[in-house]
Amino acid sequence: MNDTTTLAPAAGPGATIDAALDARGITVDYKTRRTTLRAVDGVDLVVRKGETLGLVGESGSGKSSIGKSIAQLPPPTGGSVIVDGVDITRLRGRRLRLFRRRLQMIFQDPISSLNPRRTALDIVAEPLRLAKHPNPRARAAEILAEVGVDAQMASRRPHELSGGQCQRIAIARAVVQEPELLICDEPVSALDVSVQAAVLNILEKMKADYSLSMIFISHDLAVVSNISDRVAVLYLGQLCEVAPSTELYAAPRHHYTNLLLSSVPRPGVTREPATTVSPTASSPTVAPAAASPSAKGGCPFSARCPAATGLCIDTTPEYRELAPDHFVACHHPVEV
Repeated sequence: MNDTTTLAPAAGPGATIDAALDARGITVDYKTRRTTLRAVDGVDLVVRKGETLGLVGESGSGKSSIGKSIAQLPPPTGGSVIVDGVDITRLRGRRLRLFRRRLQMIFQDPISSLNPRRTALDIVAEPLRLAKHPNPRARAAEILAEVGVDAQMASRRPHELSGGQCQRIAIARAVVQEPELLICDEPVSALDVSVQAAVLNILEKMKADYSLSMIFISHDLAVVSNISDRVAVLYLGQLCEVAPSTELYAAPRHHYTNLLLSSVPRPGVTREPATTVSPTASSPTVAPAAASPSAKGGCPFSARCPAATGLCIDTTPEYRELAPDHFVACHHPVEV
C-alpha cells in the first residue's frame, strides 16, 4: 500500500477544492461483549481553509468520536481523512507521526489531558524537542505568554493550576507545532462562564495569528453560534443539517435542529416552541440506521420527529441543497 496515496476532493455539503480537511464516509464502531455499536455512520465533513466548522448534537450523537477519528486517535473504522490530497488513514509509523503535527486536538478535560509530572513549560516544549527545534524552551515560553501564561505559572504542574489555566496550556501545546487544523473537543464545557469567554477569545486570536482552520465540537449552541462560520448538526452518528451559522440559527430546516434551537433560552428573542416530539432517549439502539453495521434504511430521527411518515421509517433521506450552501437530510423539511 502506498502511504502517500492521493485522492480528488469530495463533492457534498460544503465541499471545495480549497479544503483544509476532506473527510468522507467516516464510520466509527465500538465493540462490546455482545454486539457492535455504530457511533458514527458514514459522515462526510469538509473544513475550508481559514473557517471554523461547528459540530453540535446531543450527548451520544458521535461528536467526539468524529473528532478523535479525524486525529487518528484511533483511526476510523471506515472512511478516509484527506489532507492536501493525502489520505492519512493509510499512513503508518513515522509518516503518520510527521503528518499528525498538522492536525492537533484540544480535549474537554484540561487538567487530565496534561502530563501531571511535568511543568507547563516542559509540556509545551516537549513536542518541539521531538521535532528537533533549536530552542524549544524559549519558543514554548513565547507561546505560553501569547495565551496569557506568565513565567510563574509556566513553572507549575497541572494540579497547581486552575482549569482555565490548564486549558490555556493545552492550547499553547497544540498551536506551538503550527498545525493547519485544530480540533477542539468541548474545550470550554468544564470551565466557568467568565473563563469560557477568555478561552474562546484566545482560540480566535490563535486562529487569526496562525492561519488555523478549526473544528469546534460542543453541545452549547450559543457558544457554537458565536465562534463558527458553518455548523454541522449530528443525530445518532449521522448528519442532519449543514449550513452557514447565521442561516442555520435563523431558519433551521431539519426538525431535530429546530428542536435543539427551540430548547435554548435566548434573552430578548421570542421563538415559537417546536412541535412536541417523542421523549425517546437518544441511543443507537433506537435508530434504524445506526443500531448496527448491518442495519439499513430509515431516518434516525423518525422515532421522535413530529413530521415522520412511513417514508421516513423505510427510506434513508438524502442530502438536498435547499438554499445556497444549506444542506438537509430530511424528507419533510421545516417550512420557512
